[in-house]
Amino acid sequence: MNMEDVKKLMKEVGWGFLGTTDGKTVGVRPMGGWAWMEDELWCASMKSTDKISQLQTVSYAEYCFCTKEVKHVRIAGHCTISSDNDEKLRLYNANSILKDHIDDPASPEYVVIKLKPDRIRVMEATDLTYNEIELPKE
Repeated sequence: MNMEDVKKLMKEVGWGFLGTTDGKTVGVRPMGGWAWMEDELWCASMKSTDKISQLQTVSYAEYCFCTKEVKHVRIAGHCTISSDNDEKLRLYNANSILKDHIDDPASPEYVVIKLKPDRIRVMEATDLTYNEIELPKE
């Protein structure tokens, strides 16, 4: 499997699970408002959520996308949080699901989590072994 296969699996599944922590509490939640922007995985959030609070304490997260057959991709890396209106609009326009949840992409409550992968792993449903995927080039 390569990076294009990873993106194809993600698109087919649609929703992933984003895991964050503040060092004490772990949170995992389904997230559908995501898109690849060059070599970063961006996802939408509201500023006043537990995940943003956790990322402000520990700026590392993992996103997992899984098929019904349990084939899954884990994408982990450092995160930054952007409130830049151009970036918010770019993600908003890249993922149509956001239009159902965000009335105004310029809203100060809407932010973008920008995950820069340092590790991408894939597990096929039957072999129970992770395969490392070459990271996107900058």
